[in-house]
Amino acid sequence: MSTRASDNFNEIMRFVRFITSCVGFDVYDPNFHFSAVTITVVALISMYFIFTILTIAKEFHGNWMFMIQASAMSGSVVQACAKIYMGVSSVETVSKLYVQLNQNYTHFEKEEDARYSMALLRSCHKLRRFLVLVGISYMVGALGMIIVAVLASILTGKLYLIMHFHLPGIDVNTEWGAWATQALHCVCIILGGLGLYTGDMIIIVYLMQSFVYADILQLKVDHLNALSENQDSTEKQLEASAQLINIAKWHQTYTRFIDQCNDMFSVLVSVQVTTSAVCIVITIFSLLTSDWIGGYCYFCVLVPNMYLYCILGTILENCSEKFMYEMYNISFYNLNPSQQRFVLFMLAKSQQPGAILLLGVMPLSVSSALQVTKSIYSITMMMARFLQK
Repeated sequence: MSTRASDNFNEIMRFVRFITSCVGFDVYDPNFHFSAVTITVVALISMYFIFTILTIAKEFHGNWMFMIQASAMSGSVVQACAKIYMGVSSVETVSKLYVQLNQNYTHFEKEEDARYSMALLRSCHKLRRFLVLVGISYMVGALGMIIVAVLASILTGKLYLIMHFHLPGIDVNTEWGAWATQALHCVCIILGGLGLYTGDMIIIVYLMQSFVYADILQLKVDHLNALSENQDSTEKQLEASAQLINIAKWHQTYTRFIDQCNDMFSVLVSVQVTTSAVCIVITIFSLLTSDWIGGYCYFCVLVPNMYLYCILGTILENCSEKFMYEMYNISFYNLNPSQQRFVLFMLAKSQQPGAILLLGVMPLSVSSALQVTKSIYSITMMMARFLQK
């Protein structure tokens, strides 16, 4: 593995772009356009909605609860639609930010201070680890749903479908029809998990860069403090003033970066958190009222799925707070009056930390996820009492 931060980042991005290309949505390419793979994915999503509606219409008269049970996975499909919309509508912004991040790595790794390269390498390590953990959660969930349902069907001789929809014109009560339906369900689960992971990758790559911005600011402030200790000449005062302006520009760059991320991701994170919460409730209902054995694995995907973006929001909040802390960490009394006024201006600006908004009203954070979890618990208890009656 290369010791250059830019090489590490490009290696990660090659993996990310390979995965996004597998589902036909390499939106990092400014010349992105729909391909055969893209159309296939969109067709599968449309097929899911059509087949689910037809299945509900067929089964509804005999079992009204099936309508609720069949809706359990609709939230994930809605998330996929939101991620497709976000990616396609933000191709220009995504590609521009990608170039900007590349420039950050190639520029700061050339700094004489070795701490810059170390900070960038730490960021790459955190990004790689986060991507791997999320990928493992999707892989375990998708394979778990498939393997558990198939093994249970083989061992018990009773059909356990992976998903709820049936193929029109095919009787799932026949052996051929059952396995044909299971095969299509497997394809949908694998492509669906890969597609959801693709959408998550875009947000993870960008929001995890807040570590880079915060760490670079800390090093810039350290350099300013070293310069401010000795300003006995005009040349040194000018150098310290230039570093102050450099810090202000870096803070503005970070603020613009967060604003662009908020514009791109605010709708998506709202959709993901709300649909995950609704799907958790519906999945619990399905597990209590049916023999959907794959629902246990799906539930294990939904919970981290809901908390994923909230954890990223908390990371962003912490980095924004670090920005504010580093502004206060400037050796204020070593500066001349004009420099002090400039610092006061930056302190005022740093009091409004950047954040991604959930539903446009509350900051995206783990505390927001905990509030949603409390609501899920309350609804689940009400539902359990209803079912007991």
